[in-house]
Amino acid sequence: MDKDYDVIVVGAGHAGVEAAFASARLGNKTALMTLYLDTISMMSCNPSIGGPGKSNLVTEIDVLGGEMGRHIDEFNLQLKDLNTSKGPAARITRGQADKYQYRRKMREKLEKTENISLIQDCAEEILVEDIKDSQNSSYIKKVTGIKTRLGIIYNAKAIVLATGTFLKGKIVIGDITYSAGRQGETSAEKLSDSLRELGIKIERYQTATPPRLDKKTIDFSQLEELRGEEHPRYFSLFTKKEKNNTVPTWLTYTSEETIEVVREMMEYSPIVSGMVNTHGPRHCPSIDRKVLNFPDKAKHQIFLEMESENSDEIYVNGLTTAMPAFVQEKILRTIKGLENAKIMRHGYAVEYDYAPASQLYPSLENKKISGLFFSGQINGTSGYEEAAAQGFIAGVNAAKKIKGEKPVIIDRSEAYIGVLIDDLIHKKTPEPYRVLPSRAEYRLTLRYDNTFMRLFEKIKEVGIIDKDKIEFLEKSINNVYMEINNLKNISVSMNEANNFLESLGVEERFVKGVKASEILKIKDVSYDDLKGFLNLNDYEDFVKNQIETMIKYEIFIERENKQIEKFKKLEHMYIPENIDYDEIKGISNIARAGLDEVRPLSIGEATRISGVTSNDITLIIAHMNIKL
Repeated sequence: MDKDYDVIVVGAGHAGVEAAFASARLGNKTALMTLYLDTISMMSCNPSIGGPGKSNLVTEIDVLGGEMGRHIDEFNLQLKDLNTSKGPAARITRGQADKYQYRRKMREKLEKTENISLIQDCAEEILVEDIKDSQNSSYIKKVTGIKTRLGIIYNAKAIVLATGTFLKGKIVIGDITYSAGRQGETSAEKLSDSLRELGIKIERYQTATPPRLDKKTIDFSQLEELRGEEHPRYFSLFTKKEKNNTVPTWLTYTSEETIEVVREMMEYSPIVSGMVNTHGPRHCPSIDRKVLNFPDKAKHQIFLEMESENSDEIYVNGLTTAMPAFVQEKILRTIKGLENAKIMRHGYAVEYDYAPASQLYPSLENKKISGLFFSGQINGTSGYEEAAAQGFIAGVNAAKKIKGEKPVIIDRSEAYIGVLIDDLIHKKTPEPYRVLPSRAEYRLTLRYDNTFMRLFEKIKEVGIIDKDKIEFLEKSINNVYMEINNLKNISVSMNEANNFLESLGVEERFVKGVKASEILKIKDVSYDDLKGFLNLNDYEDFVKNQIETMIKYEIFIERENKQIEKFKKLEHMYIPENIDYDEIKGISNIARAGLDEVRPLSIGEATRISGVTSNDITLIIAHMNIKL
């Protein structure tokens, strides 16, 4: 049995899968190691992909050469276009997955991918050797391989850790606790000890999931049915489907009786009793946390989502809890449509080890251990999309590391991937991190629909997307700019323009002749409307959408571009790797501690470290003799 690999990926959840695909597609002999081959790409919680900020991540993974976007397009129960009445920065797609098809087909793709070997075993020890005369002063060791629970040693030039909730995982339901990484699955008890021995800081987080119900016991006649679109905006530009599934979800609500039951049973809540003393995701609170935080609110939305067309399990979105089994059953009796519902799997919380991402470079490589990359929940994040994005970047950079190439670094002005990684490294949060549009300063630029344009140079730098697709994207980008220029040069008389607007039922009127681009700036005028009026070229929908958006929001986009130029200037003011912050007089102790921990690569990066002030930045620049 061959035990020598270029890259070993530990963990086959959403981060691990993307890391393995990326490494293998870049030509590296890759091992994907998992505790259970049957749970590759398992959706441990909500069977869905997408949401504010999250959908942007998925499109970014897709255009760069990752798998999640095209996979959810293919194996979903429904896709829903959200925020269609809002501005372009808010419009997204959300997909409800067929979770069993999703994971089964992902395994099939892995097995058919050249350079990937699947291994069922548990990694217990990271094997390293000392580095002598390292050119990078931060590295003290480099990885050589992994030792497993079965006593097997696998050799590797780089390792990507994507361990999810399995490092010393502990399940909590009421006052019952037991070791597991996921309900019914064993945890990995020794790997985080190995990381500690290597000097890597380890902390604890918690997450939780709601009960799953038997579909046959739900009274759907009392519920509001919600369906997706037959012709949605797909996550991947390369998806070609005539029509999409529209399997329904259902909406119900908690009641005053629900809240009363939770209040009466609050002593049994693990977050009150102290059985759970770690932090869970802020933006996905349990029902007991909702009652504690919003005591006067009785009506909380509950979405019932099928997990698969081939299963009777229903995911109860909005009813996350780790309260005892008997309390979970009492709560259900108070919710319309669920009065007689039977629980197939009870809700639970899981506590697990993670390694704060301040210990990483933006490439997601550890600063002390050369060749050791971290991705997903081990970095302190929450969510499949966040995990997949990190896994992709870690896999790409592990591959680049082996080949002696520069890592692919995406900054926060280029993609939500950049926002995610930058925040993880520089902004410590008390709970698992989730991507949100509010975290992105340049969210109009980082739209869901323009990923192929803003990341085009990164697509080429990564090197996974094939030549034909790159040529297709380049042609599409050229068409966008060509048509925008064309519209700015087409003159339309006042009478022609106003007659056209009247034919559309639009109230606005012009008092003089205008350019075609000015007509398109009007809210209720689309490119397709103008196309018929002015005999314009026809393009793919995603190209027409860009033409329209870039013209309608031109002033705001230009304003944001100026802010990005200032940001880029600071990002390109590089700090020497061997800088000694103790030599810089006047820097606060808090700033010095943060700078020494993160070791920023640029002045821009230094500005985002907690505790670093503008005065500290001025002193660093003066020390480096850089002129702004």
